[in-house]
Amino acid sequence: MNLISFIRLILSHKIILIIIPLIFGVAAIFLTSNRKLVYESDTMLFTGIGSGSSVEMDDRFNNQENNNAFDNLINLVNSREIKEEVAIRLLAQHLLLDEPNKTYISAPAFNKLKGIVPDEIDSYIVKSKDSTLVKDKSGRLISTKLWSEEDYERTVENLFTLMKSSNQNFVYGLLNFHHKFYSLEAIGKIKAKRMFSSDLLKLSFESEDQGICHQTLKIYNKVIVKKHKDLMENESDKVVKYFEAKLQESETKLKQIEEELLKFNRVNSFINYEEQSKSIANIKEDMESKYRNGLVQLAGSDASVKRLEEKLKIQEFIQQKNSDVIDSKNKLGTLNYKIAMLESKSNHSDNSLKEIKRLKDEAQLLEKEIKVSVGELYS
Repeated sequence: MNLISFIRLILSHKIILIIIPLIFGVAAIFLTSNRKLVYESDTMLFTGIGSGSSVEMDDRFNNQENNNAFDNLINLVNSREIKEEVAIRLLAQHLLLDEPNKTYISAPAFNKLKGIVPDEIDSYIVKSKDSTLVKDKSGRLISTKLWSEEDYERTVENLFTLMKSSNQNFVYGLLNFHHKFYSLEAIGKIKAKRMFSSDLLKLSFESEDQGICHQTLKIYNKVIVKKHKDLMENESDKVVKYFEAKLQESETKLKQIEEELLKFNRVNSFINYEEQSKSIANIKEDMESKYRNGLVQLAGSDASVKRLEEKLKIQEFIQQKNSDVIDSKNKLGTLNYKIAMLESKSNHSDNSLKEIKRLKDEAQLLEKEIKVSVGELYS
C-alpha cells in the first residue's frame, strides 16, 4: 500500500475517525465533571513510651507494658471526648472568619456553613478586633492575625457550653448527625497507627476540603499532645505524693515513739535504784536505736524524693522537646505548602525563584533542627 492509497483509506473512513474520538471525549468530560477531590494529610507524634520517658526510667524494657500504653494512646485518639473537642475547635475557627481563607476552609464550604448557621450563634462568638491590631513604625494600626488566642479559647468554651446545654441546639446537631466536616463521624476518620516498634505514632486524615484537612489534623495534634501530657504529669504526681505520704508517716511514728518514751519516764517510778538504772539504760539504748532507724528512713525518703525530682526534670525536658518538634513540624508543613503554592503559580520570574529558594532554604534549616531535636530526645 502506497501513501496515496493510505490517504484514500483514511478519507473514506473520516466520519468514523472523527465521531468515535469525539464521543469518547464527551463521555470522559461528562463522567469526570463532578469528580470530588480528596485531600490527605498525615503527621508523626513522638510519644516517648518505648524509650522510657517515665518516672521509673531505670526499669527494664517491658514490651507488654509498652504495647498497652500505645493501645491506651490510640484509644484516647479515637475517644468521643477528643473528637468533640477537635470538632468544636475546628468549627470555632470557621465561625471566627469574616471571609473564606483557603488555609482554614475553601470558599464553597465557608458559604455553605454561613448558610446553615442560625443568627443566635453570633452571641457565642467572641471577636475583639483590637486584640489583633498592632502599631507599625509609622503609628498605623495593622492586622497581625485573624483572631486572638483569647477570643478563640472563649469561643470554644461558649460552643462547648451550648453543645452540653441540650440535644436540640445547632452545635449538638452538627456533631451528632452527618455533617461531612464537623460531625463525630467525619472527625472519626482520623487514623492512628504505631510505626513498627518505635515511639512514633502516625496520624492521617482525609477530607474533601484542603484547608479543613490540614487544620483538623493540626488541631488533633495539639489536643492529643495536651491530653497525653496531662495524663503523664498526673501519673508522676501520684508517685511523688506516695513517697511524701510515706515520709510524713515515718515522721509521725517517730514523734509518737518519742512521746511514749517521755511519758513512760514520767509516769513510772523505780524503787530499786540498780534496776531503775538498768531500765533507763535499756530504754535509752532502745530509743537511740529507734531514733537512728528513723533517721535512716528519713534519709532514704529524702534521697528518693531528690531522685524523683531529678527524673521529673528529665521528663519535663522531653515533653518540652516534643512540643518543639511538633511546632517545627507545623512550621515545616506551612513552608512546604507555601513552596508548593509558589511553584504552581510561578511565572519563572527572578523574584518568584528567589522567594522559592529562600523558603526551601528555610525548610531545610527546619528539617535539620527537627533532626537535632529528635536526636537529643533519643540521647
